[in-house]
Formats: sequence, structure tokens, C-alpha cells
Amino acid sequence: MTALYRVCTRLLACVVALAALGALALAPAAGAAGVGTKYLALGDSLAYGYHQAQFQQELKEKGFVEAANFNDGYVDDFGATLKLLNPKLQIVNDGCPGETTETMIKGSGVGPGFCAGGPTGSPFPKAFLHHSYPGTQLEDALAIAKEPGVNTITLDIGANDILQFLSHTCGFPATFTCTPEQIEAEIGHVVSNVGFILSQLRAAAPKAKIVFVSQYNPYPTVLKPEGTGDATVEALNGALKSVAASFGVGFANTARVINFSGTHGGPEAGDIPTVCVFTAMCPGGTFNPASPEADIHPTKAGYAAMAGVVGIAYLGL
Repeated sequence: MTALYRVCTRLLACVVALAALGALALAPAAGAAGVGTKYLALGDSLAYGYHQAQFQQELKEKGFVEAANFNDGYVDDFGATLKLLNPKLQIVNDGCPGETTETMIKGSGVGPGFCAGGPTGSPFPKAFLHHSYPGTQLEDALAIAKEPGVNTITLDIGANDILQFLSHTCGFPATFTCTPEQIEAEIGHVVSNVGFILSQLRAAAPKAKIVFVSQYNPYPTVLKPEGTGDATVEALNGALKSVAASFGVGFANTARVINFSGTHGGPEAGDIPTVCVFTAMCPGGTFNPASPEADIHPTKAGYAAMAGVVGIAYLGL
């Protein structure tokens, strides 16, 4: 919680996040017994707590990366709140940067030492993970989910499917050649895979509280006409929310905070201030998606805000 308070002192959205996590800590129904003895965090780089600049610097200086140094993600902040209820709670973070719904289910396709990858992505060494596992992330998740005391599970997945599709099929961000039908088909594919993953998790942990963590749009105004980016993300989020609900899974819509303007009836250009605060897309303080230093991943403030949204969804279960 220390990191959460440190980055939120002047941010309205983080005030909401702190209130949500504070309510979680005080909620009688979310006591030690409800939280369980193990929190299982699943997903991609967002679950990992990834920061591009930090990762590249560690890799350059040491030749390897220590996952323990990536300790201010939404999993860490949300997990710290759960630990107020059960100080002995163990957090198992399986998050793999670059993971897609396909690779989560089927594996990297490049060998047992890597997760992510697939036909268009970059494989990620399992040696760099918070918690390494021999097979696929889903196989490991199902094995852990069946253990006694696994009462809390979070999952974020699907963003890399969309990003790889936009890049390799649509030519984004240099251009955008995809039709609405192609986008709809890709969303359908992602939602189908997420449904499969959630069905497996629910079968393995029928009584666990599971929260799915949504996508957000780190590229406001880049897709034309303006509004297309937020609208596409919200279409995906709407479909994901429906499939999550069908398995009794909560839904944490992070776009409602990171893309506040565009998801509350305002112009998508109005997202830029919150995107600059909550993601690393604004090197030097200016929104510049073309910069090599621009990073779609959340800042510490962004991860803290995400944790608050997760807390709200968790309280609703």
C-alpha cells in the first residue's frame, strides 16, 4: 500500500482507488477466510507490472531481469490490500509480458523455456517471470486454482491479441487498412478464447472470486476518425464483460479511468491528460505515440488506479 499512497496524493482517480481499496479492507465479507490463503494473478505484462524503460535498462546492464524489481503493478497494490485482511496471504503472479489468449492456452510455440510468442509476438523467457512454470500459463493456473485456499483470482488478457492484429493485419500505427468486419471478427476470436479460459478457471475454482481486468486505449486520437479507438476498446470490453458475467466473474473496466473522457461521453482527445498520467505514453510530458520512449504500459499511478478498479469489482462479487 505504500506505493499506492505515494503516487496518488494529487489524483482524483486515485482518491477513488484508495477509497475502493479502503472499503475492501474494511468489508466484513472480505475477511481472511474470504480472501483465502493464496491470490492467483494471471495475464500479460499488466499482471507482471511491466515498465518498458526499467526492463530495457535492467536487461542492458545485467543481461537478465529480476522480476522482483517489478513490484508496483496492480497485482502488488491489490494484493497488498488483501494482505491487510490476511497477512499470510501468498501472491502467485503468473503474468507473462506479451501473452495473448492464444499463447496462454497453447504456449509460446518456441520451446518450454518461453511464454508469449506465437506467430507474430515476441517470446518471453520464463526465467524472468515472477513465478515460472513448465507448461502453458493456463495449465499452471488450473493446477494452482484447484488448490485449497485459492479464493481470489485476477486475469487480464487479450490486449496483445488486438495489438498484434492491428500491427500485422491493419498496418497500425502507420496506417489502418482493416474493415469493421475484420475488427469484429478479431474481437469475436478474443472473446471466444477468454470464454474458454474463464470456463476452465471456474471449473477448477468454483467458489473463488474471479475478476477480469479490462483493456484500455493507450492511443487516443491516433485511429481515425477520432473516437474509433475508444469505441473499439469499449466494444471489446462490452463483449468481455458479458462473457465474464456468464461465469460469475467480476469485470474491472480500466478504460473508464484511463480513457475517462471518451468513455464518459466526452471527446477522445480529452483522454490525453489521463493517458499521460496513467501510462508512459507521454515522454517529457507530451503525448507522443511515435516516440521510441513512449510506453503503453501504466505508470505507478496508473497501476494504482487499476488496483482501485479491481477492488471495486471484487467488492461487487
